[in-house]
Amino acid sequence: MLHFPQRDHASPKVETPDPFNQFNHLLEQDLEQVEKEITRRLQSQVPAVTQVAQHLVASGGKRLRPILLLLVARALDYHGSRAIPMAAAVEFVHTATLLHDDVIDHAQLRRGRPSCNALWDNKMSVLVGDFLYCQVSTIIAEDGDLNILKCITDATTQTTEGEVLEITKSRDLRVREAEYFKIIEFKTGMLMSAATEMGAILAQADPKVQASMRQFGMDLGMAFQLADDVLDYTSVEEEFGKAKGVDLKEGKLTLPLLVALDRCEAKEAETIRQGILNASSELFKEVLKILKKYQAIEHSLEWAEKKLSSAREQLACLPDGEYREALETFTYYVTQRRK
Repeated sequence: MLHFPQRDHASPKVETPDPFNQFNHLLEQDLEQVEKEITRRLQSQVPAVTQVAQHLVASGGKRLRPILLLLVARALDYHGSRAIPMAAAVEFVHTATLLHDDVIDHAQLRRGRPSCNALWDNKMSVLVGDFLYCQVSTIIAEDGDLNILKCITDATTQTTEGEVLEITKSRDLRVREAEYFKIIEFKTGMLMSAATEMGAILAQADPKVQASMRQFGMDLGMAFQLADDVLDYTSVEEEFGKAKGVDLKEGKLTLPLLVALDRCEAKEAETIRQGILNASSELFKEVLKILKKYQAIEHSLEWAEKKLSSAREQLACLPDGEYREALETFTYYVTQRRK
């Protein structure tokens, strides 16, 4: 039996503007330096490596993880130069996982553009992903902070473990809620958690503050993935930047499916099973009807809101100011985004 968070009927939803304009205003000079650092680190003696890496890095990513690291560091009054290569490092880890994900998922689109494996091939995508991981190792070695090293290696390890766990549970109708949450904790939560914790480490914040920032990133990352899993069923492809219904096609039992399976009748469960085993546009439409019938989308978003509420509580340890405000603003945007 799935457990659902309580609905909050008291506060009506207010549309939150895209916060990235605020981020870009607050961090304009920092982000310019991060872009220069990324470009510099992508230079390779083998031109094909640079070409593939630059294609993905330049394909419209919002640099969310670098932004989170910088906002936390600045909120805690750290204004040193170490934040720039650290921000590049977390972006490289994220980009490497995308390269490898697209190979695993046979994805043809990434951020609305042809994926690297579609333009080149799987071998090139895997190897360039490895190149990016090597750049991360170089950045961390140059910095020399063992706390930073542990933070990012733990995140990279568990992100990989999350991907493996997700593969092993593909098309497995016995997947339970706890396993799903473990997958998204490892796959998405860990790297956002590392980014926010690294910002606190750079600021030499109190261990309790570091722990709060670690939890903030974890809650935010899990909510982000929950919203992403909903968008796979509800998005407009041109806005989302990748094909709709990919999770069902790949046999991923994300929370919307788990909610529906927990509530639906046997005949409807069989329709979902067929959708997982034999994906087609017709079956996708039938599965979507079942999700809507049992309010699986709404319940999944309620879980995301629960995580975001927890994330906001963690921000109480930060000093008041525009950086903390920007972090809080983003928590209200996560479940309203369309891409």
